[in-house]
Amino acid sequence: MRFLLRALFYTLLLYVSYLLLTGLIRKDAPLPQVLERYAEATVKQYLCTLPISWRIGELDPAFALTLEQAEDAAMLAAAQWNNAFGIEVFRYDNIEGFPINFAYDERQQHLLQQALLQRNLQRYDSNINQRLENLQHQHARLQQQQTQFARDNQQFAADIAAFERKAQYASAANRSALQREQQQLNARQQQLQQKAEELNAKQQQLVREQDYVNDTVADRNALLSQQPATDVAAEVGLMEIRGKQRTMTIFAYKTLVDLQLTMAHEFGHALGVGHTDSPASVMHFALNTQQSELTVDDIQAVSHQCDLQPQ
Repeated sequence: MRFLLRALFYTLLLYVSYLLLTGLIRKDAPLPQVLERYAEATVKQYLCTLPISWRIGELDPAFALTLEQAEDAAMLAAAQWNNAFGIEVFRYDNIEGFPINFAYDERQQHLLQQALLQRNLQRYDSNINQRLENLQHQHARLQQQQTQFARDNQQFAADIAAFERKAQYASAANRSALQREQQQLNARQQQLQQKAEELNAKQQQLVREQDYVNDTVADRNALLSQQPATDVAAEVGLMEIRGKQRTMTIFAYKTLVDLQLTMAHEFGHALGVGHTDSPASVMHFALNTQQSELTVDDIQAVSHQCDLQPQ
């Protein structure tokens, strides 16, 4: 009897354990999603652990860039983020910092030259369009002034003819009145001569401006001969994050200012920030003429990623 009761007790205990285990398994069903969120939070925490150290790694001599120039460009790029948040987001560390490598790639340089050519063409077009618009307004205004001058000159000729008729029949009584009228006509003639000189000067100025626009158009069209026959799809910079290892690679740049913008862009990726939609934003996917420094969109992207507040 005791053996039967003991067996029944162990049977019930196993059954209850089975129910509890089944409940636990069902309760933990969304475990992969929880682990994914945990992994995302862990990666985010790692990416936002400040300051992030960097250093200059391999420097391809094809860039003709000194180590000091590379470090200065990186420091200026990092300073944009540091100044925006009033803390040391990025720090130079020649030993522990993640490497910034310069790997010259002719295809990338070709792409950058093409982009810079488009930038120069846009600048030419903007300048030409603005000058043509101003030239059109100035020409229309000059035509109005010339038309008014022709009317004034015609009226002056008619007044001279009337004065000459009066003078033929002048008497001693109205001689003084004619003299005053003659003085007024002389003053008007001087004013008309001065006006004619001003209109001629404006006309010459418009001619010179038109010549300048024509020369600028010729210079702009000369750039088209540099237009590459084919487009090259490539990147001028790249930020790789593998585990807890970051690596920045610069493939191409045209000027040190462009290099600083590219580095600032890649520093943003080092924080886990993606691309923004605004062309003026440093974190926009393509280097363009509207970019000069960090924008509100850049700062908000980092603030959302790392819970940082700008200074």
